[in-house]
Amino acid sequence: MISSLSPKLKTYRYLEKGLEKNRKFYGLWLTGLFVLLTMGITQLPISARTLLQIVPTLTISEEYSDNYFKTASQKQEESITSYALGFSMGFLDINRKVYLNYSPVYKDYKNQNNRDSLQHKVSLDSEFKPAQHTDIAAHLYYDGNSGNYQGDSWQNEASIKGKTQVRKNTHLTYDYDYTNRFEEQFRTGIYKEHALNRARAGLSNIYGRKDFLNLSFLYEFDTYKQPDPDEYKLYEPSGYISYWFSPKTGMDTNFAFRNKDFDDDLNDIKTYSGDVRYLRNYSKNFDGYLKYRHSFSETQTYEHHIFHPSIGFDWDITEDSGIMLGIGALFHEWSNANEDSIDPFIDLNAYKTFDFSKKASFTITGSSGYSDSGEEAASLGYSTYYKAGYLLKYQLLKQVSSNLSGSYQLIEFHESLGARKDTMLTLGAGLSWEVLQWLQLNLNYSFEDYNTDSLGRNDYTDNRVFFSISLYPEKPIRPDIAQSRDSFDTYIYNREK
Repeated sequence: MISSLSPKLKTYRYLEKGLEKNRKFYGLWLTGLFVLLTMGITQLPISARTLLQIVPTLTISEEYSDNYFKTASQKQEESITSYALGFSMGFLDINRKVYLNYSPVYKDYKNQNNRDSLQHKVSLDSEFKPAQHTDIAAHLYYDGNSGNYQGDSWQNEASIKGKTQVRKNTHLTYDYDYTNRFEEQFRTGIYKEHALNRARAGLSNIYGRKDFLNLSFLYEFDTYKQPDPDEYKLYEPSGYISYWFSPKTGMDTNFAFRNKDFDDDLNDIKTYSGDVRYLRNYSKNFDGYLKYRHSFSETQTYEHHIFHPSIGFDWDITEDSGIMLGIGALFHEWSNANEDSIDPFIDLNAYKTFDFSKKASFTITGSSGYSDSGEEAASLGYSTYYKAGYLLKYQLLKQVSSNLSGSYQLIEFHESLGARKDTMLTLGAGLSWEVLQWLQLNLNYSFEDYNTDSLGRNDYTDNRVFFSISLYPEKPIRPDIAQSRDSFDTYIYNREK
């Protein structure tokens, strides 16, 4: 009798341990179901022009990775089950919009049990008009994972942006961004915590039908929790002027001075840059151009000149949408051991959404550039980069939508002491099915292929699958869905961030 009951007793004890381990998220789940069933949705018209909406949500998701630690060999699989219970609140009136989301999330790791945790994620977005000619937008996001240095990336961020009309054609813009991240450092591949502060102010004036003047000042600094060569402080005044001699011919010019200070004074760098373009208009939004750009950088140990002539076109659709493409060459003159050279270069700055029909849209983004101290790895010196990405959306059925996406990034560091080349290819696909008005299913797949010739980092590939079930009484009020280029580029190039 004892032997026949032993397997049942073992099974019971195993289930008891499993229930004890997962008691937190079972409690969340049951509480969430109770809230959804009893509370439903609260939508209160406070006044004729004011609306308050509160919506509870429950999301259960499963994520799988076949190379969780992104290694070249000895890959480790991982599955993460997440249980999120939260609510969103929208408050709208004629001068204010406030969107609040709060979601406690319990994460259960299949293999990395020491990473099981309960996280509190909070986001707040608001838009308001403190004065007749002033618009302010603020954003706050708390990841809920701060203080966890086990290897999962996290990011907390806060920003505020404003625009004030000083005169009919004159505007003052100002913004401040703060991000505190724990992420894989591009230079070393090691996860590190750092904080980036960025403040910018600008003044713009339209003084003709197509004539434009803009002056701006940027100040930023990047600090690491532990001392790091990539720490820096930077300030940069810059300006832009465009002037049209006639409806068909014009010119524009950019000029800037950048001062970047590192902990090691030998790496401090000052850069003077400027360009001028001759413009020829062919249609309402299409210009051809001849361009010359010159950049001069100096440190305590060397000087570097870049002469950059090019020819191209500028298809300018809106302030945040268009395609600029130029072909030219970079002529380098160095005062140190780096060799003078002539390198072909493609000037690219593109962001455009093509709406093929009510069901299909295609968005592209692309950019290129060069700098004596880039953002990816400030201490590695002169670098060039090319980036391009796309997102295709298609409505398969009334309740079923799909998407395909991809991106490619190439970054090269050219100085002899830190020369390296890095490439990143990402591909993705997704399906979203609104089964019922209160039930939505999502399935996403992503592929990542990273290659480098750096001795300090490894190549890797990673396949990930993500599936989620979301329940909500009614779709909550969201911030305006108009997508900026910055948010699109973040989605395409930095999925984990």
